[in-house]
Amino acid sequence: MAVARYLTQTTSHVRPQTGATPTAAPEQARPTFDPSVGAPLPKNRVVAFYAVPGAAATGPAYQLSPAMLTRLKDQAAQYQALDPQHPVVAGIDLVVSVPDGYRGPAGTYSHHVDNATIDSYVEFCRTNGLVLFLDLNFGWTDPLTELNAFREYLKLPFVHVAVDPEWMFPRHNGVPGTNLANVRASDLNPLIQAVAAMPEEYKVPRKMFLIHQYRPDGDGLADPYDPSNALIADKRNLVNDDRVDVIIHVDSVGGWPGDIELKEQQYSAWVAQSMQQYGNFKYGGFKIFYQLESKHRLMTPQEVMALQPQPMVITYGN
Repeated sequence: MAVARYLTQTTSHVRPQTGATPTAAPEQARPTFDPSVGAPLPKNRVVAFYAVPGAAATGPAYQLSPAMLTRLKDQAAQYQALDPQHPVVAGIDLVVSVPDGYRGPAGTYSHHVDNATIDSYVEFCRTNGLVLFLDLNFGWTDPLTELNAFREYLKLPFVHVAVDPEWMFPRHNGVPGTNLANVRASDLNPLIQAVAAMPEEYKVPRKMFLIHQYRPDGDGLADPYDPSNALIADKRNLVNDDRVDVIIHVDSVGGWPGDIELKEQQYSAWVAQSMQQYGNFKYGGFKIFYQLESKHRLMTPQEVMALQPQPMVITYGN
């Protein structure tokens, strides 16, 4: 597994010389571990390509290649030129737990990408200085069980977490692709807190936790638990934990006249207003779909950067 190889490469072992008598080292104060050192946010902006491996329709990172990397870096450079104060870190948002419309052998309505494929993405990101989001889609799987299935990868400093509540049915009350989902803060908070604890546990920089939001949240609605009304029933109750960088990431899909204005309104409501009202997340994110939204026209990087607050994680799918 690429994880073990990476950890071996970055760990040094010092042995005393043969025959030497060990001497006690003078007592020194241990340096305080600071998870902010090396953390992508808030100093940087992240521009990432999304994909399910092998599925070209999902995003440009569906296959690893020099051409994909060049395209990613070119896209990142456009944002870098608009805001020199925030160096842009390129990355990949990789779906590693894939939602299914059938129960499958485990009865979870989801399956995992195989380890060899994930290892190849880990090595590609390590070699090219990219960040990697492991994107969890859950189905019926217990949320913490799903996160822990990928914990070995999260020991790496450049690997982070994304979750998509649109495909998450912790109460087994729907089927991905057939029914709309509705999740609660109590479903997401254990994940947030588990990721928040990882930097201290593994001595790695503070991690990003990306929450995709495709439909409205339910705060203020008469029935916030109705999937037809809301995706996240009670976003106000998301845990506020400074040990992790939570990003609410608007990933609705356009592709018709007026779609850009609608997505701008969604960002204002789901990110700017929620951030001000609830104060339980610090960053906004935004997604653009190259193929689907080009049916009308794509938002330009200038238009994305005109959103307030400026998105700190920008992803591109197909």
